[in-house]
This record gives sequence, structure tokens and C-alpha cells, in this order.
Amino acid sequence: MIQLLKSIPRKATASMKKKTLVSIFLRFFVLTVLLMVSSATIAVYSNYRMIDDAKESNRNYLRAVSSSLDGLFNKLKDKGYSIASDTDFLNLVAMTDKSQKNYSSTSFELSNKLYDLYISDDVVDDAFIYFQNLNTVLAGSGSYDPTFYFNRHYRYKDYPQAFWNNAPESGSDSSIFPATDVTTQSGDSGEKRYKSIVPLLLNIESLARARSYMTINIDEQKIYRLIDDMNITKKGDIYLVDTLHNRFISTTDRKKLGETFDAKSLPLNVTDGSTESTVKIGSERYMLSFQHSTWSNLGFLIVTPEHMLTGPTNHFLYWTIGVMVLFMLIGTFISAVFTRGIYSPLAEIVIQMKRFAMSPFEHGGSEYDYIKENMTSLQQFHQESMPSLLQILLYRALNQQIDQADIDRLQQKYDFFRGGDCFALAVVRVGFSAWSERSPADLKRLLADFNKPALDISEHESVLFLQEHNAEDIHASVQRLGDLFAAFLEDHRASVNLAVGISPIFHPLEQTSKAYKEACAVLDLRSVNKEGVLFTDADESRGGRASAYLAADKKEMLYKHLDHGNVEGAAHLLEQLLGEARNQDMPFKLFKQLASDLLYLAVEIVYVRGIDDQSLFDMPADEVIPYIGTVQDPRILESLCRDIYRALSVHIQNQLQSSKTINGMLDYIAQHLPEANLTMIADRFNMNANYVSQYFKKQLGVTFTDYINGLRIDKAKKLLVGSAITVNDIGKQVGFNNANAFIRMFKKLEAVTPNEYRKGNQALHQQAAAER
Repeated sequence: MIQLLKSIPRKATASMKKKTLVSIFLRFFVLTVLLMVSSATIAVYSNYRMIDDAKESNRNYLRAVSSSLDGLFNKLKDKGYSIASDTDFLNLVAMTDKSQKNYSSTSFELSNKLYDLYISDDVVDDAFIYFQNLNTVLAGSGSYDPTFYFNRHYRYKDYPQAFWNNAPESGSDSSIFPATDVTTQSGDSGEKRYKSIVPLLLNIESLARARSYMTINIDEQKIYRLIDDMNITKKGDIYLVDTLHNRFISTTDRKKLGETFDAKSLPLNVTDGSTESTVKIGSERYMLSFQHSTWSNLGFLIVTPEHMLTGPTNHFLYWTIGVMVLFMLIGTFISAVFTRGIYSPLAEIVIQMKRFAMSPFEHGGSEYDYIKENMTSLQQFHQESMPSLLQILLYRALNQQIDQADIDRLQQKYDFFRGGDCFALAVVRVGFSAWSERSPADLKRLLADFNKPALDISEHESVLFLQEHNAEDIHASVQRLGDLFAAFLEDHRASVNLAVGISPIFHPLEQTSKAYKEACAVLDLRSVNKEGVLFTDADESRGGRASAYLAADKKEMLYKHLDHGNVEGAAHLLEQLLGEARNQDMPFKLFKQLASDLLYLAVEIVYVRGIDDQSLFDMPADEVIPYIGTVQDPRILESLCRDIYRALSVHIQNQLQSSKTINGMLDYIAQHLPEANLTMIADRFNMNANYVSQYFKKQLGVTFTDYINGLRIDKAKKLLVGSAITVNDIGKQVGFNNANAFIRMFKKLEAVTPNEYRKGNQALHQQAAAER
């Protein structure tokens, strides 16, 4: 009989070893093979999709960047051709000598127009017109001798003065040249590199019938930022290429800026349309995508190394397969060697588990699953049956759900009072700022380390149950608690505010609920002038008798100061209210109510004025008042009120000042519409012209030029319909120097010419007048 009992574990072990080892090995092998096959399939498909997605991204990017840059270049070209029909330009073309009458004023006016058209636009660095008849270079910055301009003031590294003398070719409308460095020389200080620019040459000879041309120097960094900001390609370099000279105009690979390339060596059609191909250079394969521009000599090229797309996936696949094979070999070896050591204890566990398990073992089932299920059930039963007795007791005591009979039963069964029969409660209230490195989880760990029963009342309040043998031990526990909180708050007092209220010592456990209310009262009634973390029911800790009521007249005056942006007035009245609270020794609870009323007033103004609350409060406005409920330090409440009131009053003050300034500008423009320009407005309001342009765009959402042109065209529409004035005279009357410029701008904004607009709307105007 004894031998039979001893043989039970060995038989169970042998049976389990034979059955389970084969099952584990087969499952392990099949799982490894399936993982290898699926990993290889996923890798192949991922490479295919990655290359396909990269091609699609390249196509989308090429269409977008081609459209954007073509639009930019065409816009600059159209502005340049508008100069060719300008009166000042034609007058200079007609002159033969700089000493002629009106040369200075005419060249000055034309220089200002170049500045307004181009240099005020941050895309263009400079623009100049070469007048062969006067041997003069007229730029946005002034008039120069050609030799001085090309050799000292604005010297092109790759395009000397001789290049510009022969630059315009007969029949060539416009050309864009590859990027080059521009250097400047001031006095004897030497030559300094200024920046890289892309020259845009406009041949206006045929328009003006004189040997003249215009060059617009585009900042290459702006083109590069436009190309790079729109970049949605995957690991590719982008090139803006000159297909005529086989040079890179701009590129994300900054080392190749201005270099040449061999277009014939690339399997691409660089003269028309768009194309895609691959090329192998050495051992590397590259994916090429090309898009031709509407400009005859421009194109966009993306070069993507295929290994940048597929390399990470392939490397991951190789490592995965290697790890899987190694894992299978190691697992097989360990299973074979340590089978006896694994299954002998396991068999003993199964035999013992059968004796008291809640469910019987099914024949043919997995021993692992059987043990796991029963252990999980036992663990769950233990957790449900044995929660913290003291936490349950504390909860019932706080809610007055315990009597002397319960206490006697707990004492008899669990010897509850072996820790002492002298009690006190510590109510812990805490608030964390949004930028705090501390968190509620850190506080919970701290309370757990204190080794006293703790109960969470809310997210920001917890109760500690102090149980000792005598009052001296209670005071020692309170002192230790204060030291723990001091260490917790070290270097974090600005982002964590914490207050702890200690109840009086009590002996009957039935007084727990009363002690909790007394500890809460300690925190609510403490004086705003009392500093520290721990507070007791001592008389010197309590605040005086005061009222948190915000008088109607002060509330109205405070609202008026804020709403009118009176920074000093709002700050003075706020300090008066906070000082009165300090002088009255106001209880903290009432002081918190006063702070809530003050901040509610600020929130109300924010909502009425539609101000961005996130930028002002660093939180949504509807979270400001709830946040105050978590603050436990009166100094933080004061600082919060001061910061919000100052930020709000300064913001409203700036709003009112900006509104006054822009309204003054608009009134002045309306009164001087025909002659109004950026320089005039800047002089009138004592501002820099560039600042006026940026300020105008920020306040109205449109550029200064677009706003002026819109007003002039609106006025012209009224004159076209309501008068018989000629189109030329109307254009001059509203502020256009020549009829061509007026007609072009009218058609641009209204999609019809002035005469077409007059014919289409004059009859309707007369009919409406007759009906009235």
C-alpha cells in the first residue's frame, strides 16, 4: 500500500512528461514556422506598399510644389510686366541723359514702386531695372552705376557684369537662373557673403521698345523653405532643377546647391510632363520622380534611395527569423533537459489541488490550465473575503455605521485595540498644478509608507487614522507625519499645495465622525495669515470673524477697470480687497469664496469679450473655479488672482489700443484714397512701413495693397454705373496712374473689364432709379 502511494507522483510525472513534452514541442515548432512565414509575408507586402506609397507621396508633392512655385514665379513676373506700362518707367526710357528735367523725381518714384512691389514682399530680396539709354541700374533701394552695383553693392558670384550686359536674348520672354551667392562690400571692410538668391530675368525690351530688362532676385532660402515645408515625401531629396543649364536651383540637399548634373544619364524625360523611373548607381537603386514646370527651363526632381524605404523592414525580418530559430533551438534543448525538474513538482501540485479544488480535473485536459484556473479562483476569493479590516472600520465609523456591539465583536475576534485605544484623525487636502512633477500617486505612496490606515474621500482629500496607546504617542505620530510632508513638498512648494488638519484626541470610537468634522473645521477656519502644513484646533490658528461678501459698488468698479483695460486701477482695487482680508484675519474657507468671486468676474469678462481663455488662464475658463477648490494655500490664491487680473487688463488694454489705431488708419485711407500708399500711412502714424504692412495684415486679414485696390475698385464701380466719366478718368480719379493698370486690376477683382461692367450694370441701375 505504501509503495502504491509513493508511486503515484512518479506515474503522474511519467504520464505528463510523455504527453506534454511532445505537445509542447510540436506547438512550439508549428508556432515558430507560422511566425516566420507570416513575418516574411508581411515584410514583402510592407516593402511593396512602402514603395507604392512613396511614389504616390512623390506624385502628390510634385503636383503641389509645382503649382505653388509656378504661381509664385508667375506672380512676380506679372508684377514686373506691370512696371513696363508704368508712366515713370516710360518717361525714363524716353530720356537720353540723367541731367534731364524730372529725372531725379521720376527715378525716385519708380524706385519706390519697385520697393512696394517686391522688396516689401519677404520672398524677394531685391529687384532692379537696367536702362541702357541712361547706363543706370534702378533698384528698389535706389539708383546705381552698373559697375558699382554689380561689383560692390550686389555682386553675383556666378554672374559677373559682363553676363548681365548680354543677359537678355531676343525673343526670350523671361528666364530663371540657378542659385548663386551674392556678396556685398562696404567701404574697406572687405567683401561679405550676403545670401543665396535665384535671379528671375524679365526681358521688357519688346514692351518698352528700348534696350532694358528687369531682374528680380528671389531669396533662395524662401524657395527652400517652401519646398521643405510642403515635403510629404519619404526619405527623399528634392531638387528644383534648371533643365536648360543642367544645374540645381534649390534643393533640400544643401551640399549640392548650384552644382551641375548630367540629365542624359537619367532615364527621365526632362523636357515635358511628368515621369517616374528607377536607376542603379553602383550597388544602390534609386527611385526617381520628375515633374516639369510651366516654365520652359524648370523641373522638380525627387531622388529616393530604395534601401531607405525597404532597409529597416528587411533588417527587422532577418533579425526576427534568427531570433525565432534560436528561440526554438534553446526551447527544445531546455524542454528536453529539464523535463523531470519541471513536471515532478507539477504532478505533486496537481495531486494536492484535486483534494480541495472547486472543480474536478477533466481527463485529457491541460494540467497547466487546471492549476491556473484554480489558483486564480482562490486568489479572487481571498481578495474578496479579506479586504483591509481597518479601512472598512474607518469608513463605517465616518458614516456613523458602527456601535459598541460592533466594537466589542471586533475586539474579541481580531484583538482590534492591541495598537492602542487613543485615536486621532488627520484630514489631508492637496492640490497639484498642471506643471507639477508630483502626482496623486506619489501622495498615496507616501501615506502607505506612513503605515497607518488611510481612506480616500475624494481625489483631493484623504483621511489618516492614528491609533496609539497614549496622547504622547499621538503627538509623536503627528510630528513624524509633518516631517514626511515637509520632505514631500521640498523643492515643490510652488506646484504642490497641501494642508493637514488634525482632530482632537478622542477615545470612544463612536466619536470618529465628530472628529472628522472637527478636523475639517480646523482646515476651513484657519486664518489666512497662518502659514505651514499641519494645523490643529488651537485658538491661534483660527481666523477672525469676517465676511467674504464682495460689495456691489466694488464689484462694479472692478468690472469697469477690467473692461476698460485699466491695469493700475484693477490692480489697486484687487490689492485693497486682498489686504482687507488679511487685516480681518479672514478664515481660509471665506477667503477661498472671495477668490472664487473675484475670478468668476474675470471669467465672465473673458466669455463676454470672446478672449482666448487657454492663453490667459493656461486652462479652459470653466476649469478655473473648480481648480480653486483644490488650492490649500492662500498665497497661491492671491498670486493666481493677481496674475489673471493683470493679464486680463493688459490684454483688453492692447485690444482697445489696436482697435483705435486701425480705425484711424481706415478713416485716413478713406479720406485720401486716390493718393494713399504704404509710405504715406507710415509717415502719418509715425510707424515703419514694414511694420504697418504686417500690422495691417494681422488686424484685417488682408494685405495693405489688396485693401487699397479693393476700395479703389469699389469706388470705380459706383462711378462706372452712376456717371458718364470715361474709364481713363475714373482710373485716375480713384488712384491708378495709368489706364492699363486700372483695367488689369479691375478685371482681376471683378472678372470683367470696366466697360463690360458698365454695360452690364448701367441698365439695371437706370431701371431701379426709374422704379423709385
